[in-house]
Amino acid sequence: MRTATLAAAATLALTASPLRAQEPAEKKLAPASAGPDGFVLQNESGDFRLQLRGYAQFDGRFFSGDEGALAVDTFLLRRVRPILQGSLGRYFDFSLMPDFGGGVAVLQDAYLEFKPSPKLRVRVGKYKAPVGLERLQSATATSFVERAFPTALVPNRDV
Repeated sequence: MRTATLAAAATLALTASPLRAQEPAEKKLAPASAGPDGFVLQNESGDFRLQLRGYAQFDGRFFSGDEGALAVDTFLLRRVRPILQGSLGRYFDFSLMPDFGGGVAVLQDAYLEFKPSPKLRVRVGKYKAPVGLERLQSATATSFVERAFPTALVPNRDV
């Protein structure tokens, strides 16, 4: 009799529907914000989004003990990169990143990405090739100002 009660309790526990947590109401995103992600303009659902951010890296070389003025003091803008990213609907993302460092304007990244599902993405344009760990890291994430010499052997960007 006792085994029948345990079996009935186990059957009841397995067939009972689990308690469902109440689903939160759909979140509405702020149309404009400023924070760690930069300046963001977007619609309430987040499907259309425009994000502006960037970074700059400066290099100063000063020689304080140079009485004869044999060395030249310099201040160099190594990287000045505004980054414009966004989403065009649910399926398209884009990124545009020029570099104005060194007195030359270079287009580092410019791509359009089509993402019909979370498992499939197609990216077209100029972006970092997936070769070389140090090259894949952003300049803001590196420990040193200069990259290692083997990094010069891998491509910077690919079209």
